[in-house]
Parts: sequence; structure tokens; C-alpha cells
Amino acid sequence: MPDKAPNLNMKLEIVEIIGRLEAVTSSATKLPLTRRAVINPSEIQELVNQLRNCLPTDINEALQIIRYRDALVSQAQADASRMRGKAEQESMQKVSDTQIMRDARAKAQGILDQAGRERAAILAQAEKEAAEKVEGADRYAIEVLTRLEAEMDTLLGTARHGIESLKEGKALEE
Repeated sequence: MPDKAPNLNMKLEIVEIIGRLEAVTSSATKLPLTRRAVINPSEIQELVNQLRNCLPTDINEALQIIRYRDALVSQAQADASRMRGKAEQESMQKVSDTQIMRDARAKAQGILDQAGRERAAILAQAEKEAAEKVEGADRYAIEVLTRLEAEMDTLLGTARHGIESLKEGKALEE
């Protein structure tokens, strides 16, 4: 089972950055006689970039899962080759007698069949686990990105509202 600490650290980092976004918006300079405020876009952009840097953990985790699956496949192939070599060696030792040779072939084929079934089962299990983990990582990434999108929409609306207020203020002065 993968370690949950990196995932928790990433969530805490995201929560911390969202808190800093809230602090930037709540500490923004208020425009007199309006509910509008002025926000420094570079501060917001810096925090958005930090949020982006927090997200690749899920992608890296998915890549690790794929590498784990590939390692399982390689191990299954190595096991199958080893079993095949063992079966061939056993059959060569029994070549002198026809009945022994038939028995050896049957046994070798049984070993090969068993190795094939085991390999298929290992591959199926590895692919299933990898697919489940990738699907879970995708679901989590969608959740995080959806929440981030909502936060960013709110912040963008606030920024646009501030810009419009400033533009309206300048238009009144002229």
C-alpha cells in the first residue's frame, strides 16, 4: 500500500496556498464607498504557480504505478522463461527412453501451461491494480482541480470586479 504522507503533505500545501490566496484577497486595499478592493495580480499569479507545482505528485504517483506494473510483467516473463528452461532441461535428461520422453514432454507442457496461466494471472492482477490506482489518482486530481477551479473563479471574479471598480472610478473623475 503506498505511503499516504506525500499525499497528505500535498493536500496541506494546497490548503496553505489557498489560505494565502484568501489572505491576499482579504488584505487588499478597499476602495472608498464601495465593496471593491485592489488586488496585486503578481501575488495571485505567484500563488497560482505554486498551486500548479503541487499537483504533479498525482501524475508522478500514476507513473510509479505504471512502472510497478511493468516490473511485475517483466518478473512474470522472467519466471516463465526460467520455468521453460527448467522444463526443457528436465525433458533432455529423459531423452534416452521413449516413454520417459513422452512423460517428460507432458510434464514440460504442463509446467509451460501452468507458467502461462500464472503469468496471465499476474499480468491481469497487475493491470487491474494499476488501472485502479490510476483511476483513483485521476479522480483525486479531478476533485482537486475542480475545487481549485472554483477558488480561481471566485478570485478571478473578485479581481475583475476590482478592475471594473477602478475603471468606473476613473470614468467618474473625467
